Parts: sequence; C-alpha cells; structure tokens
Amino acid sequence: MKNLGIHAKEMRLKVYRHMLETRGSKYRSFLRYLRFFKYISFTWRRGDFLESYYTLMRYLDDIVDGDAPLPDGYNNGADYMVDKIKFSRNPVNPVDEVDYLMLYCFNVAEGFGETFHEETTDILNSLLFDARRRGKLMIFPEKELSMHFHILDIRGTIKATLKIFKEDPAKYPLLEPLGTASRYEYDLDDFEDDIKAGYVNISAEDCSLFGIGADELHNKNSDAVRAWFAHHAQKGMELLEEHHRLLPQGKFSLLARGTFPLVYELPAKRLFERILAGHKKPVQKIVYEFNA
Repeated sequence: MKNLGIHAKEMRLKVYRHMLETRGSKYRSFLRYLRFFKYISFTWRRGDFLESYYTLMRYLDDIVDGDAPLPDGYNNGADYMVDKIKFSRNPVNPVDEVDYLMLYCFNVAEGFGETFHEETTDILNSLLFDARRRGKLMIFPEKELSMHFHILDIRGTIKATLKIFKEDPAKYPLLEPLGTASRYEYDLDDFEDDIKAGYVNISAEDCSLFGIGADELHNKNSDAVRAWFAHHAQKGMELLEEHHRLLPQGKFSLLARGTFPLVYELPAKRLFERILAGHKKPVQKIVYEFNA
C-alpha cells in the first residue's frame, strides 16, 4: 500500500492549486484561515486531519460539480459517489486516490480518539443528491432542499468541525442558524455557476411565489430573481441574529468562538448586506410550514 501521509500531502497541494487557479478570489482567504487555525490551535494530528478532510470533501465536490474530471470507469458522478459511500462504510481495499485519502483521514482521526464515519456518510449522501440532479435544472420543494442542505451543512460539516475543536458534537443544533445562513450565502454567491451546472437551489414554493420561470433562472438580474435574492439575504441576516442569541448557550471554546465569525459569519453577512443595499423594494417575509 502507498504511503498514506505522502499521498495526503500530494492531494492537498493538488486540490489547493486547482482552487487557487480556478477560483482564487473566492478561496484564497479561506485557505489562509484553514492553515492559520491548523498551526496555532490544534495538535498536529487534529490539524492534519482538518486539512486532509477538507481536501477530501472539496475534491469530491469538484468531481460532482464537473470542476474536476470524473475518474475512469464511471458514467456519471452519481455512480462514483455511490462507490465512495460504500467504501466509507467499509474502508478496506482502496482503489483510487479518494479511497486512500479517506483511509488516511480515518486513521488520523483514530489517533486522536475520534471517528468521523457518520459525518462522512452524511456529507457524501448530500453530494450524491447533487450528483443526481446535476445538469437537469430540477426544482424541489423547500422541505426536500432543506433536508439535504441540513445534512451537509449542519449534521455533517458542523458536527465534524466540533469534534476537531474538541467540542461536544451534540451542541450542533445550536449552530443550525449559522449553518443555514452559510448555505444561503453559497446559494446566492454561486447562483450563476449553479444554474450553468444545472442546479436550482430555489424551492418550488419560492419559484411560485416570486414568479420565477425557466427564463428567469438564467437571468440573475430579472426582477423576480432579484426579489428572491433580497428575500434570501434578509432571511440570512435573521438567521445570523438567531445565531448570536443561541451562541452563549453552547459555552464554546475561545477557538470555536473565533472561528465562527471569521470563517462563516462575516463572509455571509457581507454578501447579505451588499444584496440588501442594492434592493430598494420592501422584502417580503415568508414563513414555511411543513407537515411531518
């Protein structure tokens, strides 16, 4: 078997280089934060896991979105993700660079007494959802979109982050508003790229409410889409306010309290404020109610 540590380092360099070459303005600051927190805040093992696990998920996300080539032998990203989910549940006999990196992450986590199998399954299943809808411009009900985004942003990503920070992962419900606001930031910031890739992150309810048809989806500056942007940004600001109300209950460490605003809150808030500043009409307030 190959040297997993060397492989992980090579994968990090490969993925970071691709991110900076293709989307440098978007990711340069984030990568600085990632390394900054690694070197000042963690034991070597936790810091190494943080970078390697992020690399793993970033690379898989790029494969699903078409930003990285689909590995040989697969017809589509969904088939590939199904295989990676199977491997994550039984990580033996790795066959490609993703398997080796995943195995390395699991081994490093064992070294500091944690397991990330549940979080990995959550994140990979959400990526599978994206892989299955890529290129199809499918419109889903709010409940279904929220379920998949919740799994990715809250139960998967944030629980994993809490474990790395030596926090109780059971605290993750306190961070739901922050995770959802971060999801809204991605929806808005990546809107045009998502539509080009065939992803619609506007719910069926919102499409109906704001009169967003197929033509408007391809026109970010249409009145209907601009109204939805402002509505989404306003909801994001309200979620950040809720986050601040809940945060004291968690009694999070200084490290965690420093990470939340730098990595998640401030980028989202800047985008929301910029969108709302450019929208002159009153923002419509909507409350969704779902039947269990």
